[in-house]
Amino acid sequence: MTVGHFHGSVFVTLHARQFMEGVFSVLSHIYNARCYVDYLQNSTFLSDIEHIVDCFDKTTKLRFRNSDEPQYIKFGGARDNDESCNIRFGQLKLLGSDVATFFEPSVECIVNAVSEQGRMAQKPISVRRCGLLGHRLP
Repeated sequence: MTVGHFHGSVFVTLHARQFMEGVFSVLSHIYNARCYVDYLQNSTFLSDIEHIVDCFDKTTKLRFRNSDEPQYIKFGGARDNDESCNIRFGQLKLLGSDVATFFEPSVECIVNAVSEQGRMAQKPISVRRCGLLGHRLP
């Protein structure tokens, strides 16, 4: 049985944007994220949110491997600094554990979908491989 779920890469980026805009704090109790109210709201870099999110999408998201290591979004130059928001030399520093929360809903959906496929199967199955397909929006 083929099943489609809308929890792909685009939603990871959406969660990153919400976190940076401060909206993610509303969801923090659900995903056990640290609560950052208005993360970039008081920063002069809030107007750069589109570019910062684009940089996250093209680099940081693709390289993320370990929630124990800080993650960096390189979006500017050496003169771009805002210590109150962890921006130094044009890089926004995020805790790896916070970045992991951007992925959690998607990973949880995948795990649940595979488990559901196993429960729905007419014969017992053993999942050795799982193919994930997606479409990147322009």
